[in-house]
Amino acid sequence: MADQLADSRLPPVSIKERRTVYDGWLTLEVAVLETTVHGEPRLVRREVHDHGDGAAVLVYDSVRRTAVLVRQVRAAALLADGRGITLEAIAGIVDDGENGETTVRREAWEEAGCVVGKLEFLGRPYASPGSLTERVWLYLGEVDATAPRGKGGGLAEENEEIEVVELPLSALADLADGGEALDLKTRLLVEALRRRRPELFA
Repeated sequence: MADQLADSRLPPVSIKERRTVYDGWLTLEVAVLETTVHGEPRLVRREVHDHGDGAAVLVYDSVRRTAVLVRQVRAAALLADGRGITLEAIAGIVDDGENGETTVRREAWEEAGCVVGKLEFLGRPYASPGSLTERVWLYLGEVDATAPRGKGGGLAEENEEIEVVELPLSALADLADGGEALDLKTRLLVEALRRRRPELFA
C-alpha cells in the first residue's frame, strides 16, 4: 500500500527548460532539470519521448485453457536484434476520447478478431519512466466464447500486419519462464493471471 511507504527524501527538482525537437508519430522533447546531485546544484539534460498512453490485455479462454496473443514485426526490435518479430499480449495506443478499457476491447477485435467479456484491471504503471511518458493500462480479459470471431490481423491503414497466435496457457507459462520470448508487459500479464488463476496453467 502506498501509505506504507515513507516520504521521499530526494531533493526538489524543477523543469528549467523544455523544447520539442521532433513531432511525428511520437514527440521527442529535451528537458533541462534543475536539481541537486549529492548536495551540488546541477542542470541535468534528459531526452523524453511521448506518444500517449497504451493499453494491453491478456485474452484467455478459461474453458480451453488457452491464451490469444499476436505476433508482429516491431521496428525497434528489428533494429536491436535484426529479426524484430515479437509475441505479445494484444495492445495499442489509447486514442483521444478512449480509456484503457475501450482501447483493449477495440484492439482485441482489430488485432485478433475476438470479443472480450469481463475485464480485470491490474493497474496503469509507467512503461519505462527514464525516457517515456507512456503509462500502460493493464488488463486480464476472458474471451467471449459466444461471440463470433473476426479475421483480426490489424488495420492496413495503420500498416499493421499481425498474426494471431492461440496457445495453451501452460505453454505460455513455459515461454515466460524461459525469460526472453515475451515482451515485458506480456510477461507481467502472464504472471498476474498465473497468480490469480493457477489452475488454468495445470
